[in-house]
Amino acid sequence: MTLTTTKQRFRLIFKTFIWQFVAALLVAAGVYVAFDALGAKSALYGALCVVVPHCVFTWYVFRFRGTDQLQLILKSIYRGETFKFLLMALLVMAVLKHAVIVDWLFFVGIVSALILQVFLPILINYDNWD
Repeated sequence: MTLTTTKQRFRLIFKTFIWQFVAALLVAAGVYVAFDALGAKSALYGALCVVVPHCVFTWYVFRFRGTDQLQLILKSIYRGETFKFLLMALLVMAVLKHAVIVDWLFFVGIVSALILQVFLPILINYDNWD
């Protein structure tokens, strides 16, 4: 998929967010079935602490066209990763400080969202499998 127009880039960002949010809801639903509502809220908060920074990173990196601005894109990727890491750390800190959660289920949500990000390119690009 070539990202030549702004509409295509925003469509990819939206698909990224939707897939990750659905995966976070599925993780939270699984925890709700296995444990309780507080555990599901903890897992959802943990997954969202990964999903939101990744979507911000996706927006930050895919805002350029590509072919004529290679150095700018490379710098954008490095800055985006740095910003993603800092935003994730701030969100985790805010949740641990201000929310009533089950700590280990919160970290289960974080780890499951990070693992699901490995499969995200496969899920988004399923129309090019052949």
